[in-house]
Amino acid sequence: MKKYILILISFLFIGCSYDKIYENRESDKQDAQKVINKFYFLIQQNNKEKVFKLFSNRFFQEVGKERFEKILDKTDNDFGKVKDYELTNSWTQIIKGSNPISKYELSYLVTRDSTQTKEYFRMQKENDTIKIISYRVDFDIIQKK
Repeated sequence: MKKYILILISFLFIGCSYDKIYENRESDKQDAQKVINKFYFLIQQNNKEKVFKLFSNRFFQEVGKERFEKILDKTDNDFGKVKDYELTNSWTQIIKGSNPISKYELSYLVTRDSTQTKEYFRMQKENDTIKIISYRVDFDIIQKK
């Protein structure tokens, strides 16, 4: 009986993971904001090649670079160039331990030439670099006058 208890206890210890979870630390939010600041700077400079480097390969497997470039162009043509942007919401989660992962979600209110858009970013750390894995633009169909 003792033998079975020892085996059971050893399986419990082997199966345990010692992860430390950090949510919404200011330093993590600032790290993610640096990526998005660079994104908007490069968008304003119309430097799409460097913009693409901020995105994960995973993103382009879903969307494709040519299609994403068309989305960026259409957004600029329909709503105007980015004039200003303001962080409206953020969430970060950093897990350190046996299965480490770093996740970031930021939302922005973006002022453009003709209207405002709401833009959402999901990011994840890949090889110690934060990469954008999801980008969404919301806008009003009927613009306010």
